[in-house]
Amino acid sequence: MPPSPFLAQNPDQPLWDVVVVGAGLGGAVVGSQLAKAGRSVLFVEKGHFLHDPAAMPKDGSPHPASIRTGDSPATLLQGGRWPVPISGDTSFGALTFHAPLGCGTGGSSTLYAAQLERLRPLDFAPRAQHQQAAESTLPEQWPIAYADLLPYYRAAERLFSVCGTRDPLDVAADDLPAQPPLSERDAQLFELLAGKGLHPYRAHVGCRFVPDCQNCGGHFCAKQCKQDAGWACLMPALQQHGAKLLADCEVLALEAGRREVQRVHVRQGGAEFAVRGKLVILAAGSLMSPVLLLRSRSAEWPQGLANGSGLVGRNLMLHTSDMVAIKPTGRPATAGPQKSIALNDFYLVDGVKLGTFQTMGVAVDRWQIFSYLRAKESRDPKWWRPLVRPFLRPASAAAGLYFQHAGVFATIVEDLPYADNHVVPDATTPSGMRFHYRYRQELMARNARYRQLLRARLGRGQLTFLGGVNNLNYGHACGTCRFGDDPRQSVLDRHNRAHELDNLYVVDGSFLPSSGGTNPSLTIAANALRVADAILARG
Repeated sequence: MPPSPFLAQNPDQPLWDVVVVGAGLGGAVVGSQLAKAGRSVLFVEKGHFLHDPAAMPKDGSPHPASIRTGDSPATLLQGGRWPVPISGDTSFGALTFHAPLGCGTGGSSTLYAAQLERLRPLDFAPRAQHQQAAESTLPEQWPIAYADLLPYYRAAERLFSVCGTRDPLDVAADDLPAQPPLSERDAQLFELLAGKGLHPYRAHVGCRFVPDCQNCGGHFCAKQCKQDAGWACLMPALQQHGAKLLADCEVLALEAGRREVQRVHVRQGGAEFAVRGKLVILAAGSLMSPVLLLRSRSAEWPQGLANGSGLVGRNLMLHTSDMVAIKPTGRPATAGPQKSIALNDFYLVDGVKLGTFQTMGVAVDRWQIFSYLRAKESRDPKWWRPLVRPFLRPASAAAGLYFQHAGVFATIVEDLPYADNHVVPDATTPSGMRFHYRYRQELMARNARYRQLLRARLGRGQLTFLGGVNNLNYGHACGTCRFGDDPRQSVLDRHNRAHELDNLYVVDGSFLPSSGGTNPSLTIAANALRVADAILARG
């Protein structure tokens, strides 16, 4: 097979205008915009080129990335997943488990269910909603206002083909394109929620709903229906604007002088070399970007790159999410959009921020339940796992029958930044990193209050909580390279450039100074568009 025209040849030779580390959501968005403006852009991606046109099946068979057959590193990489377990020390003990993180073109957006919601104006002045969290390192406000991000929210919604209906509780909401009708089950659940005095709306989803749409929540979409960062941004950059890609290429370290990153050291196929860019944009994810910076120590940067504040890797936030099954009346048909309903009645309650409530975007069957229970079991203490493991399959089969017509929703509760929740390099772990996370009592109390509110509004017999006390959402990690105007209290400036380096930007979820109460994906994409404009304005 001839080499792909989109892959870089002799990448250690030219000086690129821009080297983007990571072809996920933030990296693909900003790199695409800069390539469109005429900059020479090289994307460096640890995982496979999942969106390669040459790899698309021609006979209608499933794309290899959409088939999950095991947990070997090769199989996980084939599916666009992080290939090895991550390790952490938490309030629930020491954990080593496979996290819901993407690895490959499109990053974690290849796995998401494409719910793309805006933060709310109140999220940009977060301290007022959390006066009780005395330990938290929440800023008084973001370095930018909601109004600064609003035009980029709108542009990101167009870019990712976001459709849905207005949130009736958001007076500033815009109209979006319509979606296909709800399934019989979800139409019934929509009316049930509205009948309880709540304000449901059609979830804002980045999906084109092509014929025979498979929804594809949790795995790669080969039909270009679900709009991940690969389809919406990376491929146009490669096909139309001359960008190039280094796939299956791991970044080892950034080499920097006093004011500039000079080289990006990488390993591909057993060979190590360096690539050079006038600008370097880091978008390896909120767990791995800070680890790469901390690993890039030198005489100039003894604490790690861009770490004069000592905050690189700190203020890790995860969100918490309870899975909630709501059973409709009878046995209604479930065919139709799966990521379908959201509501924000509990986003702010009596001055305390909780978060959103939305459908999960996955069908409930015994295999989905088994996968969920197995993932949960892997995060339990080691002494507990042998006791529960024999019961996973029978419990999954029974639950699959009981909940086969239920709608599964999830809460998303805002996590707050605490400096001692952090990530560090650790060469003894499979992923080369370790996270430390203490589950605060105030977060536990807000989760408990959310459950009480749901039970009170919907009735105890109407819903079933499927999770346990460890409900941390590892797919929503953020905050580990926060942006701000004060270099003593932040890693990045308001344009996501490192305070101490002239040519280094970070554009994944690391930049978030507070997590808000909804999915971070649209905010990451909108902010990446804003950063691209700031870079272009510099000339």
